[in-house]
Amino acid sequence: MSNLILKKLLVYSPSDEKGFYTDFSDSVNIVHGRNTSGKSTLIQSIIYAMGINDSKDNLSEINNDGVFFRLDCTLKNHKEHSNLVFVRSDDTLVLKKGSEPPIRFDGINSNNSFEYGRYKEIFSKLIGFDLVLQKQLELIGAPLEAALLPYYVSQSVGWVYIRESIGDYRFYKDFKFDYLDYYCGIENGHERINKYNLEKEKKELKFELKQLDSYEDNNEEFKLSRLLDDRFKGETENYLEGYQDLNKDLSEKEHEHTKLCNKLSMLRGRQKVLTQIVTNIKNQKPKIDQCPTCNQNLPGDLKELYLYIQDMNDALKEKDNVKEQIKTIAAKLNSVENIISTLRIKIEKDYSILRSLKTNDISFDSWLDHNANLRMLKNITIKKKSCIERIDGIDDDMRKIGNGADIYALRHEKEKEFLSIFKNKIISLGAQFPKEAKYHNLYSLNSFPYQGVELHKLLMAYNFSFYEMVMKNPNIHSFPFLLDAIFKEDIDTESRRNIFDFLSKETKSSGQIIFSVAEYKGDETSSAPLFNIEAIKREYFSTGTKLICIGDSKTKRSFLSKKPLIDGELINDTINLLEAI
Repeated sequence: MSNLILKKLLVYSPSDEKGFYTDFSDSVNIVHGRNTSGKSTLIQSIIYAMGINDSKDNLSEINNDGVFFRLDCTLKNHKEHSNLVFVRSDDTLVLKKGSEPPIRFDGINSNNSFEYGRYKEIFSKLIGFDLVLQKQLELIGAPLEAALLPYYVSQSVGWVYIRESIGDYRFYKDFKFDYLDYYCGIENGHERINKYNLEKEKKELKFELKQLDSYEDNNEEFKLSRLLDDRFKGETENYLEGYQDLNKDLSEKEHEHTKLCNKLSMLRGRQKVLTQIVTNIKNQKPKIDQCPTCNQNLPGDLKELYLYIQDMNDALKEKDNVKEQIKTIAAKLNSVENIISTLRIKIEKDYSILRSLKTNDISFDSWLDHNANLRMLKNITIKKKSCIERIDGIDDDMRKIGNGADIYALRHEKEKEFLSIFKNKIISLGAQFPKEAKYHNLYSLNSFPYQGVELHKLLMAYNFSFYEMVMKNPNIHSFPFLLDAIFKEDIDTESRRNIFDFLSKETKSSGQIIFSVAEYKGDETSSAPLFNIEAIKREYFSTGTKLICIGDSKTKRSFLSKKPLIDGELINDTINLLEAI
């Protein structure tokens, strides 16, 4: 396991001659000051200096032209202890290990850039970080944010959601399971990669098999060669019968189509005549309208009126009848046209090679020429058989790997271990333990059904519990535990004491830890601190605890100032590292 320990941080603006400098204790470091004074900026500067871009946007207020960040660390592992220096200015980062020549990276502001990929590979190898995640259809190395995720709780979302303090992992398949397996020490990576490679090979073989089928089915010369081969073997009769049946069906449907078209034409002519008849009848009302020949009024007795109404009703009824017949015939006509279109397409596709039979002189010699196609067809058949056999072999191999039952058993054991730790820490914080089982299981947890101080305590218990699980894994790198804003603004005095007491106990057995705390309430009028940070240090923490004050502990946005005493040689050495390469 590699262990990265922070030694000192320098942030400096040569143009404004403003800066920030602090060294760190190997144990507990408390960053204190008023709200918005710059406590989070210190923690984000540490992350940014190490080449992790997640906090870049949050530093835009101080990260103007010429500002550089220098982070001095010690890297310990079972082989050696070495000093590491990170120097970053905008998209340029210089990494120096011990007495080795520094390595420069230009253009690392984007996680997709080539230089960032080069830096990520070197830094991951340096700390022994080799988590692999699945993105779309390939396995790739996890982003550097994932290397810091167990060791960082952000102020913005870290006290609300789990595994969201740093980085965006929405586009990685099964990120939660791969992440937890990796940090809990469950060795499923090799089998998972092996299974992935088998699935990838199977997919490629299926694609090749599909291509072979498509090439074989769509090649007209292959069909002709098969037909010629069948002809000389006396097996073309079925082929021709199928063609004749289709042609017969097509002829019948075309004849039916002609009859329907004629009938439809006749009905539309009759409809036109009936429309004229109805119009004429309407203009020949008894006793009202005149005779179109002699201009005398038409007879208007009861008999004539009855005959007029009867003629009108008969004409309208016949017109409606013809209209319905037209609709029925039109529907049948559409159906027949669809069938004819389908038959023509099938004949064109499946039996177009008959045209070749008619235009080519089919003889034994030409049949020999077509045997080259038959040989190719044979090779395709052999290749298809080989693909199918390999796919069956891959299925057998995947069955041997199993469905992850062993992994599930290992995960269950880790969940039991986590739950025991989690319960103790909840009790230590005086928090309420969730009743639902889904909030007890490590692999089911995404959030908690609480708000305010209760949620804050549960997430503190969770983060320290998972941190303890990770620290037990001898094969995992370790970073300082960074906790930004351990108090919510509305926290009560008793809960504040519980949290300090909890941190006092936890930090006795943890690695290096840095947490920030606001001494004042968030309102503008507050002048008296909520607690005395020196007294808190004496009561709860060891004498080796480092207090890091931002500004004068009262001024807002005071991370960079002209007051700090910064060693000029350190500034010059940093500038030389940036410019020398």
